[in-house]
Amino acid sequence: MSDGTVSPLPFHPNQILQWDEGYVAIGVDGEFLYLDQNLKQKGEPKKPFPSSVKKAVVVENRLIASWIEHELMVARIAGFDLGTEFVNGPERGDLRSRTTIAAALHPEGTAWSHVLDAEPLAMGANKTQFAFMLWKRGLYSMGTDAGEHWRTAEPGWKELEKLPHAEVTVEITFENEKLHVWSRGGGRITYDSVNGRRLESILVPFEGILNSVYSGNGEHLLCFDSGDVVWYSNGEIRKSEPLNGPVQHAAWNEKLQRWHIAGWREECTWAMDELKRTQLDEIPVQIVDCMDQTYVVMNNGHFVLSTL
Repeated sequence: MSDGTVSPLPFHPNQILQWDEGYVAIGVDGEFLYLDQNLKQKGEPKKPFPSSVKKAVVVENRLIASWIEHELMVARIAGFDLGTEFVNGPERGDLRSRTTIAAALHPEGTAWSHVLDAEPLAMGANKTQFAFMLWKRGLYSMGTDAGEHWRTAEPGWKELEKLPHAEVTVEITFENEKLHVWSRGGGRITYDSVNGRRLESILVPFEGILNSVYSGNGEHLLCFDSGDVVWYSNGEIRKSEPLNGPVQHAAWNEKLQRWHIAGWREECTWAMDELKRTQLDEIPVQIVDCMDQTYVVMNNGHFVLSTL
């Protein structure tokens, strides 16, 4: 199915992020690899930290990444200057012997790095800042130099208090100068992204466990564990559809006014008047636009030209 113009990645991909000079591919085991503007690989994969990346974003050509290693109770957050070579960091075995914060090992090749004393649940970014949620610690908004802009307590919803894990944050998205925090139970609290002032609290009226949220130009795609997707904008549900299973990635196309979705062994485009679906042999990981083409990146590392 591959068109042959893009070489497969040398690892199973987790995420591909765009920056001014190309892309960064991140593997499921924590590998980092530069790709140029044509998706051609530059150099060899490196692993700055011996753990999978929980979440990564790009802000002002700085890559911000977080790691969590549950078995060893290890969590980190770090910033990398893009354009600087990635380097290999410590081995996994080395982490076992460093049990204090003072002796903690950090990712290699970073501009800055911090030990986290709680699990990072979600991270989001706009053009000038990023924000992340720490379990039982709260919401932190920061700049690329790791300077804290503001922080606030972990949000809650009275309507969700008695439902198991319903208040746990699953996603952080930005919309102009608004920051949205989304929970497993469908709660959303909106903050002023500049100063952290709380603006609004809502519950999306849809039954299910929210797994992820994708946003663009005021449109939100809410993806549930069941495979249901909900198109949400202007404070209301516009449409909902059941898909094959959990969504792996989605991107909003402003020109075509539709969602492009990497689903569970399927690729979909969803406009207000039409849902198109193509079955895939492998699980797609991400939608990537490049060279006036749209590629579906598969879990085996292959780039497949979109058929929709």
